[in-house]
Amino acid sequence: MYFLKKLLLTAGLAAMMLPAADLAPWEKPAPESLADLLAIQEKVQAMLEDAMAATVTLQMGGSSGSGVIISDDGLVLTAGHVSGTPGRKVTVVLADGRKFEAKALGKNKADAGMVKILKPKDLPTSHYETHKTNLPKVGQWVVSVGNPGGLDAKRGAVVRLGRIIFARPDTLRSDCKLLGGDSGGPLFNLDGTVIGIHSRISGEPDQNYHVSMPGFHSDWKNLSDPATPGFLGVTAVDYDKDKVEGAKLEVVRDSSPAKKAGLKVGDIITKVGGKDVKASRDLTTLIGKLRPGAKAKLTLLRDKKEMEIEVTLGSRPAAAPRLPFGFPPRK
Repeated sequence: MYFLKKLLLTAGLAAMMLPAADLAPWEKPAPESLADLLAIQEKVQAMLEDAMAATVTLQMGGSSGSGVIISDDGLVLTAGHVSGTPGRKVTVVLADGRKFEAKALGKNKADAGMVKILKPKDLPTSHYETHKTNLPKVGQWVVSVGNPGGLDAKRGAVVRLGRIIFARPDTLRSDCKLLGGDSGGPLFNLDGTVIGIHSRISGEPDQNYHVSMPGFHSDWKNLSDPATPGFLGVTAVDYDKDKVEGAKLEVVRDSSPAKKAGLKVGDIITKVGGKDVKASRDLTTLIGKLRPGAKAKLTLLRDKKEMEIEVTLGSRPAAAPRLPFGFPPRK
């Protein structure tokens, strides 16, 4: 009944499209009869079981979001703001209640993110759009699935029906109702293929945004196998006095690689590996090009005396839990 109501409410969205003769009911600009509505409902119901099974809850510390499993080896698509820092520990909760340890992979500016289940076993999966540039058409019927508030086995994944109202290479916009906790969940076409991932949620019915699959494909290698940057463990500001340019350390974190190597607050770093550091961003860039375990030779000024310190870089610690994209997981 829900689907029939939704279909009736949105039936006139694409009235300007081509004539509907000989089209399947879900391909027409608008349903023309009760038979069309029932056919669309049947089409949706046919793809729901597999779609809901592959939609998962992602738990990170005290927060949760959604995702969708797309491969037997445990690759999960989600939003970048849900997966967070590469290497972050994630718990993936399936619709049947099973839990798997996982880690965050990469994320990008389009808000695409990936997570990898570490020891996958008998996973339900969804098909996804593999064409690198294919976008849905405005007016196309779509189904959003997610786990707002975390997985509830009695309720199952929450499903909403809508239509595409805007599409560009990285971003889709639909009138599918989304809720906090849906972030990272899948947007399906009526064939059960993932065509997008929920990204920005709005209280307005027509302002819900999704990362398109081209937004994933354009950066797939970096998302699935990100290069983990080295971690120094300092906060620095620009320094430019007495003909000296560099990055002045304002914070040296406890137990960080910088602390262990003997760096101190007030040190002015002028080179990394012989390359000039003229501002704090140069320090960030040069350290970011190195990997955990790499040795970085730092040239610095301390009490106006030049010295060199070698630091063995580490990995950035996991970010503290935060709740911008969903609700705390259910207890």
